[in-house]
Parts: sequence; structure tokens; C-alpha cells
Amino acid sequence: MVIKSFKIDYRGQKEVVEYETELSFGETESIINTSIDLSDIQKPKVRLGNFRMQILLKTLRKAPFSFKTDLSIKGVPNKTANDILDQIMKDYPLVNFLGDWMTSFMGSQEEKEPQSEPTHSVQSNTDGPKEKQTNTEQSSSKNSSRSQTNT
Repeated sequence: MVIKSFKIDYRGQKEVVEYETELSFGETESIINTSIDLSDIQKPKVRLGNFRMQILLKTLRKAPFSFKTDLSIKGVPNKTANDILDQIMKDYPLVNFLGDWMTSFMGSQEEKEPQSEPTHSVQSNTDGPKEKQTNTEQSSSKNSSRSQTNT
């Protein structure tokens, strides 16, 4: 597991924050299980606040404030928490977790769709090639048919 670090402004000073870039399978499942309600698969409900809090609790390894409980993190200034989340969420976007869960639920689309090449069909023309009349040919044929009806 890799630890990444970055600096933030905290109470007027530059402070180092460190976080883990890869959680265990069990930790990841726990976060998703408490953050997403799939009781109606057509309308999943995401508890985004819970997801963000759980990510902070599970990934933070060093910060200029206490971060072992959700109560301690709730006391962190909003700007500071959001600056930290901006960095951490690059490694933990919710869409990746949702995609993994949906694949588990529905299976892979690649496995379901038959692998076939598109076929192109060309309709045969049994009347032979048709010649296109130009505007002058069309108008002269109209004029000749009119003159025939007038005589």
C-alpha cells in the first residue's frame, strides 16, 4: 500500500497530510455497504456524506488534527476538509466503486453481448442501371408531351 502526501493550509501554516492510496477489499466493501442503498436497484441511493467521511476515516495516516473518529473530523474547518478530500478523491472516485458493484450485480456487458461483426448488405438491382435525367432533358420531355396533347 502506497502513502501519498501533500500540503494544506491549516490555521495559517503549511501542514503535511498523508493518506493511503489503496484500501483492503474488506474496508472498501464496508464503505460502499454503508454508503449506498441498493434496495431498489432502479433507484440506488448514495449517502455521499457518509462515503466522504468513511474515506477520510479509512485513508488518513497523518494530518494536523485528530482524525480517528468521525466526531473529530466533523470539527475540522470545511475548507480544510474539502481541500483534503479534493486530493484523496483522485484515488477514490465514487464512480469506480459503483462500477465494481454494478458489475458484480449485473455481470459484464462484454460477456452478455455476442461478439459479432457487422454485416453490410447490398440490394441487387434487377432492372439494370438507371440513367438520371438532367433538368434540360426533363423539361424538353415535358414540353414535347405538352405539344403532343395540344395538337
